[in-house]
Amino acid sequence: MSEVSMSGSATPRSAEGVMGQGYTRHSRVQRRAGDYGMPLLHRALDVVALPEDGAPFQVADLGVAAGTNSLDPMRAVVEGIRRRTGEDTPVTVVHTDIPANDFNTMFATIMDSPGSYAHQPQVFVHAEARSFYEPLFPPAELHLVWSAIAVHWLSRVPDPIPDHIFSSRATGGVRRALKEQSRSDWEAFLTHRARELRSGGQLVVLGGAAADDGSSGADGLMDTAEAVLADLTREGLITSAEYASMTIPTWNRTREEFLAPLRAGPLAEVLRVEEYALVVLPDILLGHLRETGDVQGYADQVTAFFQAAFQPSLFSALEPGRGGSDIDALADAFAAGMRARVAADPDAVETHWHVVPLRIARV
Repeated sequence: MSEVSMSGSATPRSAEGVMGQGYTRHSRVQRRAGDYGMPLLHRALDVVALPEDGAPFQVADLGVAAGTNSLDPMRAVVEGIRRRTGEDTPVTVVHTDIPANDFNTMFATIMDSPGSYAHQPQVFVHAEARSFYEPLFPPAELHLVWSAIAVHWLSRVPDPIPDHIFSSRATGGVRRALKEQSRSDWEAFLTHRARELRSGGQLVVLGGAAADDGSSGADGLMDTAEAVLADLTREGLITSAEYASMTIPTWNRTREEFLAPLRAGPLAEVLRVEEYALVVLPDILLGHLRETGDVQGYADQVTAFFQAAFQPSLFSALEPGRGGSDIDALADAFAAGMRARVAADPDAVETHWHVVPLRIARV
């Protein structure tokens, strides 16, 4: 998920990200993170309540983006349910994301990929263009919910982060406001899912996370990107006002922030945490560099990953009057700056994303 609607620095901004061009090609990091959720998904499929009287099994995929990273989980759902029922139980899959998501690309990915789960008989594929911080389905509609590397996007940004683009570098009141927004968003997400899941339903979430000290494991990467944007501002390619408004609208929760609303209060009465962990991911791009020694290839990969995942959020702060060619030139300048800095000091952007896998039951 992604997108940001920018406004004046004193005005709260809507968030949730829309992915940039090339996300399908440059989301290998997210796909690797999603792998850590597959064992939880398989265990959820072993115990989830099954439909009766030939009714379809209904699953929601929240935060589908381009669809690439949903193919394996949804195939596992179809195969897991049919293994338990012993027949071609109808399966309805609803992929959701915000309205700005590229659903044309998503449907092309889902429907045209060889071996896609959508090619199996009695599988019905739908999409819904709405934020998962809102209600998405009627009460007790769903048997299973899957969401991978999406809930770290915030529904809104209270204020830009002074002198940086990333929430882990925020301090003082700005940091407290971001943390509070994250708490509110997570509770809204869980509240809606508790209402939408059937009794005996399962929710599997892989959340972009932080260590106990609030570090995400990607802080060096974000420092490098911020330095490039500062360079472009000094060169006059970005205005001071645009630079001041640039914020990646995310908050990587600690394990305790994920668990807190599930341990006490109304949500704890209807949702039960079955398993959770905190996983620190290897840097697969840096690992490839150390195998090959290809510094320029590494710089290209890191830059492409960053642009696909985060550039739309940052560039939404640009003044509305900018033309397409102007924005393209700025994107080229940003990419050149990122590649140069990464190639000059590859270790400075070593990234170990943190992920919290959660399996939750509707009781």
